[in-house]
This record gives sequence, structure tokens and C-alpha cells, in this order.
Amino acid sequence: MKKVITTILVACACVASVILIMCMCNTMLKRSGISEASGAKDLAELEEIDIRISACNSESHPQTLGLYAMKDYVERISDGKITVSVFPNGQLGDEEVSLTQVQAGTLEMCTSSIAPITTFQKKFSVLDIPFLFSDYEEAWMVLDSKVGQGLMESLNDMDLKGLAWMENGFRHITTKSKPVNTMADLKGVKIRTMNAPMHILNFQTLGANPTPVNFSELYMAMSQNIVDGQENPIANVWDLNMYEVQKYVSLTGHIYDSMPLICNLSWWNNLPAEYQTIIQEGAMIGQNYSRFCNYEREDELRTMLTEKGMEFTDVTDEAKEEMKNATQSIVADAVKEEIGAEYVDTFLTEMEEVKSDILKGVQ
Repeated sequence: MKKVITTILVACACVASVILIMCMCNTMLKRSGISEASGAKDLAELEEIDIRISACNSESHPQTLGLYAMKDYVERISDGKITVSVFPNGQLGDEEVSLTQVQAGTLEMCTSSIAPITTFQKKFSVLDIPFLFSDYEEAWMVLDSKVGQGLMESLNDMDLKGLAWMENGFRHITTKSKPVNTMADLKGVKIRTMNAPMHILNFQTLGANPTPVNFSELYMAMSQNIVDGQENPIANVWDLNMYEVQKYVSLTGHIYDSMPLICNLSWWNNLPAEYQTIIQEGAMIGQNYSRFCNYEREDELRTMLTEKGMEFTDVTDEAKEEMKNATQSIVADAVKEEIGAEYVDTFLTEMEEVKSDILKGVQ
């Protein structure tokens, strides 16, 4: 109960951003030609709909908080004509199951980390190349640019539509026996990864012994010493009580892992344009809110995990560069074999152009 209360307090610290985010709504509505007053009248003739969203993380995870912000916005602006039901904690199935349901049209929406999405659209494998981004601002701006938009549009071929990039965070390594300060510390370590070929290849190249384990079984695998460590964003380290079975958190930030919000394309195309506008705007508000929550509370979670007995290692830039040099090109080549060198090279080139624009903006 104490942990639940503490987590709620941390999440509530994010609520201050709602005022700022909602202030954007009127501008967005005016741009789209819909206002709260006229919108209620325009929507009066439309049928009510219910949107079910599957999410595999907890109620207090940043992406779930973003979905709740989206729910509040969509239901308010539609005057209750659109009802959004969020199902956290994998109630409707894991990420791959949920994606399958969305593709089949038996579920309206779900969120998923990147690796499961590659099963449906291999082009998303480019985001599994390690050490693409150095910080959140860089990752967000790339995904929000034409680079990320192109990835989202590639889902259309699978009868899916990407609505927004909900937040998950940078993936870091936790271990039970010793911290990871350098690449040499990973040698022989049995580390849990998702069942994702590029994640597995990354850790094999780094000298570790990657062992795929489902997220729902991860705590048990760590408690029974089936694996020595694992890799996940800090939010998941807290949500899964990893401080009970892991000692060290090594901040490698080897992969930035967003959680796209995805819906069924055919279902989307059959929605009235007025609903599409409201839902898309709600999704963008949810995206930015989830990012804010994660960014603002990571330091607080670090303090809370330290109080629970975990020790944090700020991996040096030199150690990260050693890991990057060892593995990035190898994983990139494997991705090229999967989806073609031209696509990967174009993605990486355009990504670097966005990064360059970011640097110009701060100089």
C-alpha cells in the first residue's frame, strides 16, 4: 500500500502539466474548425462509440497516464459521444496479442513497445539499433519529424494506423551480482531481453548471454536466478518491484523505447471526420503528457529505488562509446538484411539531419 501511495504521489506531480497541455486544446480545435460549443452541436447527430485501449503496464506508468489524459480530453470534447476505456496491466493480453487483436479489428487500440511491432512491420526494427539517441529531446524530435511519421505510415500496409508515440523511456541494465561499468562487465552475464532478434544480437555482441523472457514472467525469472539481470526503462524497474530481486542499475541508455499508440486502420477510416480529429488531438495530448510524466519523475524514481536498496551507476560516455562501436554497425547490418539497406541508410541519414537541426537550434 505504501508503494501504491508513493507512486500515486509521484504521478500527481505530473498533473501540473495538464493545465498547460489543455491550454493548447482551444488553439488545436480552432485550427481544425471544431470548438467545444460548436463541436457539441456538430456531433449531436453522430452515433456514440466506445474505444478500448489495451496497455500492458501499470496504471501509474507514463504511457498509461498519457492514455488517461487522452481519455479525459476525448470524452470532454466529444461531450461524451466517444467513450474511452483503458485496460492496463495486460488485462486484454500481452503486447503481441493486443496488436493481433487490433489488426483483426476485434480491438480498437493498443500500445506496444517497439520490438513486438517489428513482428507486424519489420521497418520498425530500425529503432532497435542501439545507441541511436543520446537524450530524450533528440529521440522525441526525430520521432516527431518526417522520419518518425514515415515509420507510422508504414503500418498502413498492415491495416494498422499509428496515432502517437506514447512514452516508455531509455532502456537500462539491472543486475543482481555486480554493476555494469564497462562492456567487459557484461561478459557471460545471463541477461533477460524481450524475444526480439535485434535486442538479442545486441547483447550477444556485447559479450552477454541474452535470454528471452516474457515481461509477465520476468520477476519470477529474476527471483529464481534464471537470469542474472535484465534491461528495461526505469519506470518498469519500479513497477515490477525489481529492487526486491536486483541490486544494481547501470544507466546505459542503449535503446530508446517508445510505445506507439496503434489502432485498426479500417475502423479508423470508417469513423466520422469529426471523431478522427478529436481522437488524433487527444492522442497527441496523451503523447506529450506521457513524455512529461516520464521525464519529470525519473529522478524521483531513482531516489525511491535507492531508498529501496538499489545502487545506480552512471555509465561513462567512454564506456557507452565502446559499447556503441562494438555493436551498432553489427545490428544495423542485421536490420539491413531484414528490410533492405536503402531504407535503413535513408532512415539513418534523415535521423542525423534532424539531430543536426537540433544542434543548430541551440547554438
